[in-house]
Amino acid sequence: MALVNVIPDLGGSFEYLIRAGPGGRIGVARGRGSATGSTGTAFAWLVVEGGEGQVVTGTVTTDVGGRVDVFDGPGWSVFLGPKTPFAIRGHLRYAIMGRSWTTGSAPRILEPAEVLEAPGPQGSSVRTYLHDGPMACGETVHAPGGWVSWRTHKPPLESMFLYRLPNDGGFAIQIMDTRAGGRRAELVTDGEVRRIRRGEHPVVSAPTGAMVTVWALAGRDETSAADLVAPSA
Repeated sequence: MALVNVIPDLGGSFEYLIRAGPGGRIGVARGRGSATGSTGTAFAWLVVEGGEGQVVTGTVTTDVGGRVDVFDGPGWSVFLGPKTPFAIRGHLRYAIMGRSWTTGSAPRILEPAEVLEAPGPQGSSVRTYLHDGPMACGETVHAPGGWVSWRTHKPPLESMFLYRLPNDGGFAIQIMDTRAGGRRAELVTDGEVRRIRRGEHPVVSAPTGAMVTVWALAGRDETSAADLVAPSA
């Protein structure tokens, strides 16, 4: 059973990009349009990337919207505990990141005004949606040509990155540590994801455009993310 099960309505779409399992702690998926879903034995963060519509959790229906895409400022999001049904209605584009979790919690809808925004390195800014609990979650807005990275990871931390770049040819370059002790450079384009468990991994957006990284960070099973840190140089 997946951490999060989603059935898109007619005309909608949903795709698991990376699944959690023996090879990794955090899973990520993206969807578009109306859908019905539920969490399994998991904690999940649903962030609205853009569009207008509604999010339904239990008996609560919330109108969401206000940003065309992640480049326009903080968005609406929902935190879902284990065994929680939910629904998405309207013309919304969204991402879901989740991890295995057994401790129950009531669903929580976070408004854009509640997102903590703070300056980051190299002209970037960090939007923190959640800094404690099962995962730390947020978005980092990269200035054109600016380098940003998480601090060096050591087990048992794991991070998941969803890279968003402009559709007009935007790209980024990421430097990754290799198992052999060296480094390699990777081209990053819009919609790509990376799961990273250790090592340095700075990323720089092209000088011609901004980039937004949607991210989540988790400790070992049933470990709170209260002591985990936000992205930094």
